[in-house]
Amino acid sequence: MKFLNKNYTKEALTLALPVMLTQVGQVSVNLFDNIIVGNLLGPDALASVALGNAVFFSMFVLALGFSFAIPPLVSEANSKGDHKTINSVFSHGFVINVSVGFILMMVLLLGMPLLYKSGQPMKILPDTVDFLSIMAISIVPFMVFQTLREVSEGLGYTIGVTKATIIANVINIVLNYVFIKGLWIFPEMGVKGSAMAGLIARVFMVVFLYFVMIKEPKTRQYIKDFTLKISIFSKKMFEKMIRLGFPTAMQMFFEVTAFGGATFICGIVSARDIASHQIALTMASFTFNLCIGFSVASTVMIGRKLGEQNFVELRKIGINNLKIAFLFMLFCGMVFIIGKDVLPGMFAENKEIEVLQLASKLMIIAALFQLSDGIQVTALGMLRGLQDVKIPSIITFIAYWLITIPLGYFLCVTMKMGAFGMWIALGLGLTVSACMLVKRFLNMSARRIKNE
Repeated sequence: MKFLNKNYTKEALTLALPVMLTQVGQVSVNLFDNIIVGNLLGPDALASVALGNAVFFSMFVLALGFSFAIPPLVSEANSKGDHKTINSVFSHGFVINVSVGFILMMVLLLGMPLLYKSGQPMKILPDTVDFLSIMAISIVPFMVFQTLREVSEGLGYTIGVTKATIIANVINIVLNYVFIKGLWIFPEMGVKGSAMAGLIARVFMVVFLYFVMIKEPKTRQYIKDFTLKISIFSKKMFEKMIRLGFPTAMQMFFEVTAFGGATFICGIVSARDIASHQIALTMASFTFNLCIGFSVASTVMIGRKLGEQNFVELRKIGINNLKIAFLFMLFCGMVFIIGKDVLPGMFAENKEIEVLQLASKLMIIAALFQLSDGIQVTALGMLRGLQDVKIPSIITFIAYWLITIPLGYFLCVTMKMGAFGMWIALGLGLTVSACMLVKRFLNMSARRIKNE
């Protein structure tokens, strides 16, 4: 018996690869921000960006989670040829996503003074506030992009999103360097320039994806039929999407805030620990975001089988996609171990010996939990395809906030292990999450097959 099913694997890769390229583009924004900031402005500026991103993404994922209610509903409706429902999901999703984006933007802008009471190094806070002020505004255009993206991916058209993201990423990299250094007619903006480049790139993504979708046969109809007329909205659809989106938002919030909390805990120890933590986290986030491709593919594929009520194939697809994620992250972990002394050098100058040495040690731990990270994010996509979101959010809360954060604080601060101790806790939390989520999928799929 072959380890992978050829047909399922081909379909998964067809859906996943464009998403992976998209994720490369999106995570590369953060990756290149850190590389450019770390090399041009030094470790203190890198720590400022790390702290700003920790706060921003803690809020941003709440909005992102609501958008994840769109693909399973679109995928299920598409398998039935139900165009009316797809149009309804599109319009309702747009209103929910943009509204949540505006609310969280205001929360970020009004809550920034609290950073000065967070116990972080005072020397990095002014740059953090400057960076975060601009990043907060970018959440609104990004949520418009997410609405277009999730509808497109739910319909199985992923390459348009990839094009938009890659081109926007090139724009971001160029503007990052221009704004930070102050080239041509632009003044030298430092850390603030990095955030401004990200904002402009995100506005571009919305415009570009709109024109791509209006030309693509799979999505053209839904762009043309899109409307915000009051008469098309229903309380029932809003409630359905919020019931799906809110637990997903909380699940993502628990996970990302755990990593954000890890950044704060490392900041309590020293600027060196927070900078080293950010280097390792950036690398681990890169591979994690690639694996989101398998998660999205799982949501779409399982959503289709749910619409067809074919639960035997649904279970087989889920197990096959877990195997794909396992093999992919095994490879990524090996790259981390082999490159542990080289990869951190992309983010800091050679003279920052202490930062680079600690980051190298963290890369080893990151390599070990790559498998757990890939399996848990793929399992979450599978459960999302089953429209099962409440229990997974509880599982992530237990794994990250009842296990990871308390243990991380104990090892990092109390036991004085620094960022190294924090990362031991992160690895354990991810492993607990992976085991519980896979068990949940296997139990649910088996129950559906039994009740057929």
